[in-house]
Amino acid sequence: MNCIQNGGNSKFSHILTEKWREKSQGLRNKIYSKILISPLTIKTLYKDFQVDMSRIPLMAPESDLQVANRQNIVMLEAGLPGDSWTYCVERDRLARRSEWFQAMLTGPLAPPLTDSPPLLRLQHVDKRAFDHFLRYLHDEPVNFISVSTARATLDAAHQYLCPGLARLAVSYLEKHLTPSTVLEIYQGLGLFANDLREEDSAFDRSPNSPTTPLSPGDDASVIAAVCTELLLKCLSVIDSNPARVLHQERFEELSAQEIAQLARRDTLNLSSECILFSALDRWAAAECRRQGVEPLAVNKRVVLSDDVCFSVRYLLMNDREFVSGPMASGILTNEECVYIVSKILRHPENSKNDSLRSTAAVHPSRLSNTPRIAYKREDEECNMLRPGKKERQDNRKNRRRECASQGQRTCARIGNCLVQILACVFD
Repeated sequence: MNCIQNGGNSKFSHILTEKWREKSQGLRNKIYSKILISPLTIKTLYKDFQVDMSRIPLMAPESDLQVANRQNIVMLEAGLPGDSWTYCVERDRLARRSEWFQAMLTGPLAPPLTDSPPLLRLQHVDKRAFDHFLRYLHDEPVNFISVSTARATLDAAHQYLCPGLARLAVSYLEKHLTPSTVLEIYQGLGLFANDLREEDSAFDRSPNSPTTPLSPGDDASVIAAVCTELLLKCLSVIDSNPARVLHQERFEELSAQEIAQLARRDTLNLSSECILFSALDRWAAAECRRQGVEPLAVNKRVVLSDDVCFSVRYLLMNDREFVSGPMASGILTNEECVYIVSKILRHPENSKNDSLRSTAAVHPSRLSNTPRIAYKREDEECNMLRPGKKERQDNRKNRRRECASQGQRTCARIGNCLVQILACVFD
């Protein structure tokens, strides 16, 4: 009995559940049948009526302004191939800030307007220098962290006629101008600077010295003026520390004009002219290799030229310095060596050497025994000392002169024999 009752109850509950589900479904259909879903519409900004969004494309066609903006973009690749940086810039904005790029991007030689930005390669400018140039044009801060980048930026400022950037680079270079960095700054700087007069290159000008007024808007003149001041400061550092500067490897990379400018300076504070000759010998060997010839003595003489070769003041050397340096190098001819040795040893000009002097290859005007001005400055400082100390120094000098005179007489006798032997050999 109990089993029959339980089976009847479960069947009854199942029937009730089915009826409740049918009623719920019917009620749901009545409710949703009264809700109408209208199509998605939007009110436009220009007309007060509704538009069916199903008829509007997902991507609107580009306007003329968007096409013009895309055609205004140009790609600039700065630096050598394989070591370059690429920039995406607006040609109109760059042309407004730089006359150089105005002619390049909007002039007759400008690339055509295309949908894809054209690529222009700027292999003549350093990538980091060009990055500083663009930062300056966009009024962003320019911060240098190395002398090499600041020097390359100065080249870019001169190339693109940007005097403001040139001033920033020169200011940084002046603060970091030392004997170890002076040649890196000096190399090629003369191409940007004004022509130096002899008195300008030999002496430092004070900051208050008058300068030629610059015409307004002349960017090239402004850049030349700041580069000239930097060049004079470089020469001053070289004059004060010639031994440290001339021993650097970068000295061998200078141009022939720069070598001649340094070798002729009267203000080099050289302790010995052998320092200058050794540097010129190294530079001549490097120049021979650059020209593809063997660094032989005869080839070194050709690349040095007579003017640079005789800018060394051989008569300020003693006989040992000359024999172990210039004479041993072979750059000077045998006749020139004999003539210079006779001058160093102060040979008496008598009839025995008439034939030798008549065949001398060195014109007397090429040889100078005038000390460079740096030595005169030392004498002036000694004159300003206390009288007692000055007298003691004078006594020491007199004793040295007496010893030197005795040594010179001995060397003169030895030199006479040497010159006579050389004269016989050449005859």
